[in-house]
Amino acid sequence: MLKLLENTNQSVKLYIFKVYILAICTGLSIAFVLKFSFPNAEAPAFEVGAKLIVGAVFLGPISETILMFIIIYLIRKVISNTLYISLTSALIWGGLHSLQVPLWGVSVFPLFFLLSMAYQYWDNHSRKLALFVVTVIHALNNATGIVILAFES
Repeated sequence: MLKLLENTNQSVKLYIFKVYILAICTGLSIAFVLKFSFPNAEAPAFEVGAKLIVGAVFLGPISETILMFIIIYLIRKVISNTLYISLTSALIWGGLHSLQVPLWGVSVFPLFFLLSMAYQYWDNHSRKLALFVVTVIHALNNATGIVILAFES
């Protein structure tokens, strides 16, 4: 998996697609196990509509990517290892999402780990490209969640 994330010598589109598929497969697997293990646990409540789509697919990924940049910048002041930086970033994002719904933080942890790794590897080439890659992967992930949510309704 780390080799996949490290490989920035491929087209940006292919990289985004590969990491998006990995994020979806990992996130959905964890969500399924959590739902099965804790059937009565609280789940995030979203109403599918234009407001959710704009917020989750556009505004959320952009704002969270900017915040991720700041968080990673601060983490780098005390940690230099890419893997540990990404784990710390993912723990912070998981914790923030857990404030709304506790188990949600567990299911978003892998996504934010992958996003943090992708950001760091692409940041070596271009900060703008790193921000773009992370934002698009995050937007695709959230859009997939909305489609699944729409079919569950």
